Amino acid sequence: MPTPTPASAPTPAPPRSRLTPEREAELFVAVLELLVETGYEALTMDAVATRAHTSKATIYRQWQGKQRLVAAAMRNLKPDGEPPDTGSLRGDLVAIARSIGEVASEHGQLMAAVSHAVHGDAELASAMRECMLDPDTEKFGSVFERAIARGEIKRGSRVIPFVRDLLLSSIIARPILEGSAIDGGYLVDLVDTVILPALGLRQPCNSKKTRNTRS
Repeated sequence: MPTPTPASAPTPAPPRSRLTPEREAELFVAVLELLVETGYEALTMDAVATRAHTSKATIYRQWQGKQRLVAAAMRNLKPDGEPPDTGSLRGDLVAIARSIGEVASEHGQLMAAVSHAVHGDAELASAMRECMLDPDTEKFGSVFERAIARGEIKRGSRVIPFVRDLLLSSIIARPILEGSAIDGGYLVDLVDTVILPALGLRQPCNSKKTRNTRS
């Protein structure tokens, strides 16, 4: 006697793919908008899912939680690209400084909100270092390796490890200490008047101006 055929089992759902780059970009925009509107602490994954018209499960599957999602969205503000290669250390550092200044000028309020949250959330701090600072470390490393190969600076300079920190920390410290928004011009001056002399390089003549002359 033939064995009764069991009721048809539901067909397993195919594995869900990652978000497309376009949908991911839309999601990051939603995250950044909500950060400005509500602040980091009040940001919820439900709100992100609703604003981005996606499921909370999809968000958790790709970023595991709010900290990594916010860090990835912040990282998306910066162009990935290759480290600048202008042919000189000053040219490369100026290009990086201007890039940092553009992001800081456009997203100052956003960066201030997140930097405040970092102090109280160890997971967010770790995610931000992984998504934002580690890639920058590699970029600066490439710039300095080329400068060493060109003979502009010597390997082992004790100044090199501080250059990245000096440029990035300035976008947070200056608004707090002076009440002035950061911009690319300020960071270029920082390169010319502080970083290059500290590395043993001559300050460009056309950059010798006091901070009071900058608007």
